[in-house]
Amino acid sequence: MKGFEAFVSKYPPDHNLRKPTAEVLARFQGKLPAELLDFWKEYGFGNYGGGLLKIIDPTDYLDTLTLWLGEQEGCLPILMTGFGTLFIYRKRSENADDMCLLDIHSRRSGSFSISFSDFFAHIVPDDKFAAQFLRVELFQEATAKQGGIAENEIFFFAPALALGGAESIEGVEKGDAVVHQHLLFEMGVDSSGDAEPEDLWSQAYEANPHVFACENGGLMVSFALSETVDTILPAAPETLYEIEGETISLWALTFVSLTKDETLGFLEYHKALQRLQPYILETRGDYILLRGLSLTEMEQVLSAQ
Repeated sequence: MKGFEAFVSKYPPDHNLRKPTAEVLARFQGKLPAELLDFWKEYGFGNYGGGLLKIIDPTDYLDTLTLWLGEQEGCLPILMTGFGTLFIYRKRSENADDMCLLDIHSRRSGSFSISFSDFFAHIVPDDKFAAQFLRVELFQEATAKQGGIAENEIFFFAPALALGGAESIEGVEKGDAVVHQHLLFEMGVDSSGDAEPEDLWSQAYEANPHVFACENGGLMVSFALSETVDTILPAAPETLYEIEGETISLWALTFVSLTKDETLGFLEYHKALQRLQPYILETRGDYILLRGLSLTEMEQVLSAQ
């Protein structure tokens, strides 16, 4: 099906999917993209990729969304990971939409700054998405140990991460998704405000230096900034890294588009940070936390005078 080919190829549908009723389709007509409703009709709700991802009936998780984020006009949960992270469709206007997330374990929410169609065609099938959001290796360990999960089930951590639990197979259990989503919210009511800044850093990608030879005989050291990915960068890499006996001619930041699956370009590192000031969430010691940029925002940063 157009727009979902890569998704279905990466995460094949299970054989026991549940088709939407006429009432469900009518309820979301005009509220969700027509291609998603067509996908529901052709495939159905349930596990994809063995449960790594789930196509969900928004009705089942609207209470969870409201509990965690309050009333959100135009927002509907449509996709969930095997660990209960919700991906939310947001209709911004008649001609614009985007995708958001709610991670119940890290108590993190935010926008991908990317359209519904691009999200399913380019972001979800990418290996970087799986690495950042799906806990693939842990999911496979949990499945081998506890068996697969049903449509309404997820794996979770006991004790919860917010209470000091660890992301290890020893602490993984499985159970009803809605029950655990609500339980985690109640656990963190008093402490969520304190936990949020730490969670942002723990969930972000920490960029590592990559070294390239320059024509002048020196070296270029570059850090990658990927589209929509929250990233931790050094504020002054030249004070943290050195290569004994080598001259570093250029420190750079390379901009990588997941939508286009290509490198957009690079800037001298400190020039890039100067232009990225509006997107810095927090500075901590020698590092900065940068929120994920959309493709348009990346192109604007690269083209700024």
